[in-house]
Order: sequence, then C-alpha cells, then structure tokens
Amino acid sequence: MTAEAQTLSHQFFVDTWTVYKKIVQGNFMFHQEIYQSVDRLLKERDPAPFSLLDLGCGDAENLHPLLLRRNVAHYVGVDLSVVALKLAAEHLQNLQLKVEFQVDDMLHFLEQEDPRTFDVIFSGFALHHLSPTEKRRFLIAVKKRLTPEGEFILVDVFRDEGQHLPNYLDAYCGKMATEWRTLTKEEMDYAITHVREFDTPDTLKTIEILASEAGFTRFKTLDQYTWHRLIQMA
Repeated sequence: MTAEAQTLSHQFFVDTWTVYKKIVQGNFMFHQEIYQSVDRLLKERDPAPFSLLDLGCGDAENLHPLLLRRNVAHYVGVDLSVVALKLAAEHLQNLQLKVEFQVDDMLHFLEQEDPRTFDVIFSGFALHHLSPTEKRRFLIAVKKRLTPEGEFILVDVFRDEGQHLPNYLDAYCGKMATEWRTLTKEEMDYAITHVREFDTPDTLKTIEILASEAGFTRFKTLDQYTWHRLIQMA
C-alpha cells in the first residue's frame, strides 16, 4: 500500500470514528442482533480450536466479545487504517490466542501469494464498498483461502431484487434521516454523504451467483433486517 493510501485511510478513519461509534451504539445497522447470530455460528465450532481471518476489521470491537467466548486459536485482522489496527490491538490484548494484524487492502491481502488458509473468514459491512469486478475477485480469493471445512461469514447491506442503486440510496438515506436520531445534523450529513459516495451494494441474487461461480456450494441467509443481512457461505 502506498503512503498516499495510508494517509487517506488514516484520515477517513479519524473522520468517521465518532459517527460510526454512535451508529453502532444506536444499533441503527442491527449490529446487536447480527453479531449475536455470528456468535452462535462460531459456537458451532466449539470445542475444536479454529483460525479466523477478519477482513476490514476496523477496531475489532464488535468481534472482541465473541473472540473471548469462542475457541479461536489464531486471529488475523486486515484493514487499511493504521489507527484502526492500533485500537484493535488494544481491544484484543487480553485474548489468550495468537493475534496478527496486517495493514492492507482486503482484496490485495487475499490475492497475494500466501499459503495460509483459514477455518473462518469474516467480513462485516465492507464488501459493498467494492466494485462489481472487485466483488467477483474477492469471492474467488476468499474461497481459495478457506480450509476444506471452512466457511465465509458475510455481514453486509444488499439492494432489494429489482431495486436500482439510486433508488436504494434514496431509500436508505431517507431511513437514516428519519430514524438515526442521535446523530447531530453535521454527523448525519457526513453519514449520508459517505453512503452516497462509497456504497455500491448488489442484490442478494447477484452475490449468490458470484459466490457460485467462485466455487461456493452453500449460500444461506441467516438474518435479515431491512437491507442488512448475515450470510453464510461454504
């Protein structure tokens, strides 16, 4: 990653930190319900130890309580933000397991020559930032990095079937404006601008087709809250 990319990532994380924390605390994107379901998924692997790759991990605060409860032997967190990874290291310092962090773009990390495979690959609210071509490459690379019995756990937003991106953005931002009431006007403006500039979610069917082409034979929606879904692939 270039120095310019690191600088942009650093500033992006600093700019969005307060807003994002308020969004999580307000449960506007259903983090509480979704991560409870993620916990139940990981519990199915107990008591055998397993490895977990967290793509776009941020500060890892949402996964932290799950890592405390589950038998994760090796955790690898990947994110572009140095600031985020420093906070993640602080959050996970009390865990009795092998922890690694990598400053990198998650697609670049997956596609580099690296023999390591993982029992669980997780990504939370990151895939929708990729272009259609990048999403295809991402799913292909994820499949290659899983162990034979491994699974990909995806948390993300998805457009409704037949819903064009401009209509989705209007609907999502409209819901933000009326329901995300703990944000100040400046924070709301920032959040809406972020969504309109960076979010390019696909429909569930589109991602399912890409997953099948990547070699996944199981694709299951476990939770759905408005446009927010928890998907399990294997």
